[in-house]
Amino acid sequence: MNALIPDIETLKKVVKINSSLPYESIEPYIEDALDIYVKPYIGQSVIKQALTDQGSEIYSKLLRALGPLTLMLATNELGVMFGDTGITVSNVQGQRSPASDSKIAAAKENLCFRGMQALDRLITYLEENKEDFPEYVTDHISPFCFIRNAHDFQDLGMVDIDYSTLSYRIMYPTIRQLQERNIREMIPDNVYADLREAYSKDKPTPKQQVLIDHIIRFLANKTAELYTSQKTTEQRVASKAIEYSPAIRPIYQDPDANGNFFASQATYYAGKIHTYLAENAEELGIETRSQAIDFNSKKKKLFTSIS
Repeated sequence: MNALIPDIETLKKVVKINSSLPYESIEPYIEDALDIYVKPYIGQSVIKQALTDQGSEIYSKLLRALGPLTLMLATNELGVMFGDTGITVSNVQGQRSPASDSKIAAAKENLCFRGMQALDRLITYLEENKEDFPEYVTDHISPFCFIRNAHDFQDLGMVDIDYSTLSYRIMYPTIRQLQERNIREMIPDNVYADLREAYSKDKPTPKQQVLIDHIIRFLANKTAELYTSQKTTEQRVASKAIEYSPAIRPIYQDPDANGNFFASQATYYAGKIHTYLAENAEELGIETRSQAIDFNSKKKKLFTSIS
């Protein structure tokens, strides 16, 4: 028995399910849904805390995420029996008929949507109440990133993600990769180190803050470009896998005619970074070298005799 969902009656609080369904038929999927979808984002400490008080708000929010995701995982196998005769299904006349494949697919998609939306609300709740969940904070100490949360992504990066913390968490590895691959190549090491230290302490200079704003907008738009590109969309559709897609609201839905808006924005902000570094090199601590050839010496000659 799983302590989070100990019986069918508890599961019925968050999903529509027949009371006649044996608990043993659904129990194996509870732990799987917890391990696959929930635990990586909230950690074991929050789950333990929810178990200690099943009347708490954190337990209620966890149940609303876990219930639909459990049923989504179980859907393909419910009604299917495995035995020495192979895989069989019940075929009793006069009882309920099996749902069509399209109805099953629609149900799974809706369960995934409900579960992931509930998980998003759960993570947001934890982020907004960190003082009540100190172990959650300890479990989620992330490496340095210029885009620190969903609000930074939307308000500073100017890309609409509905302030979704789950969308930000899913895109976080891509943001970090772009930061290490692109930003580190654009900015001299000493300037990057100064920016990182100042931003970590929330004490950037006015010049540094302008550069940081350009960096955040580049990272947000480049990430959005990758997640909304035509190739990415085609690959996700081709896989036919039910998965959570980050909530990114494109400016328009016509990539063939207009291209990707976020791609042009990322290119624009990359140019802004290069221009700003050149125009404020001295203030940012960038060592500049003159490109002019110095001939102010008798020993230096433009032409030499070949005879």
